[in-house]
Amino acid sequence: MLKIIGFLLFALIAGCSHLDRHSENEIGAINNASTQNGTTIATQLNTFYSRKFTNCNKSDSQPAFLCSGVTLRVTVKDPNNQYKVWDPSPTSIKSGGVSFSYLRADTNFGRLAWGYGNGYILYPIFEAPADKIDLDYLCSYPMDAWTWTRNVTAVCVAHPSYPVQSQICHNAGVTTAEQWKAVWDLPGGTPNQRSCGFDVKDDRNALAGPAFYQSVRAKSLLGAKGFSEHNEVLIKTWTAGRPNTLPIMAFFFVAGGTNAGLADAQYNQRDFYNSTNPKIVVPIIRLTPPDSANGTATFTYVAADQAVTQ
Repeated sequence: MLKIIGFLLFALIAGCSHLDRHSENEIGAINNASTQNGTTIATQLNTFYSRKFTNCNKSDSQPAFLCSGVTLRVTVKDPNNQYKVWDPSPTSIKSGGVSFSYLRADTNFGRLAWGYGNGYILYPIFEAPADKIDLDYLCSYPMDAWTWTRNVTAVCVAHPSYPVQSQICHNAGVTTAEQWKAVWDLPGGTPNQRSCGFDVKDDRNALAGPAFYQSVRAKSLLGAKGFSEHNEVLIKTWTAGRPNTLPIMAFFFVAGGTNAGLADAQYNQRDFYNSTNPKIVVPIIRLTPPDSANGTATFTYVAADQAVTQ
């Protein structure tokens, strides 16, 4: 009998080893309406952006991306007619990771990856509706890491030109933002390829939160240079073709000028709506980037921007 009880206890512990981070949330989702009301979503985004948290729920095992900031990915419409914009690209399927940027009041940037003007935004994991999957954050680079030049079959790995300095930060002896900046500032070479990535995987437990916060701090230490360029956060590739369970909070476009990104955002909104069953309307949000490192980004819902309404 004791052996049976012991076995059952072991099975219970093993089954809980990969903890669903939804269950850790004590902050509480901000009115996560199932209809994804556009005005509510814009309010949430402004709130998440302004939260300059070191971690979530005062726990080092809960990195700040779980409950704060805006995780976004730029997109192009129907890329090469190969895949949906919300699914991993063939390149990401091969490497095992998808690149995002993380925008927050204390880690600002004024230009999106590749200079693109539209894309989509993920819910912070603790704020996502209960029917959405948890995506696995892998590593965080304070600046664009030029990961396409590192390794096409893996992510969060060293660049071949800088095999020691550009590996995962703690393996390279870098655990603080100041140490990361010192490597970035070395004369010569290519700092984007030389920089290390902070390991923020779930299995790092109490080391994950401080690592992510040092990544946030490192970008801000670069001042105007840090503002001029996006950062890069790698998320583990997920299974394609399941839009209903993806934690997509909004499609967005960069506001200003002719609002050139709006047409693609509208296309993506319609495409997502037509690809889901039951149908989901994900709102289009205007992103006005900050105008300086100390500026403020804003997120706005405009009814006239929407191609699909509910």
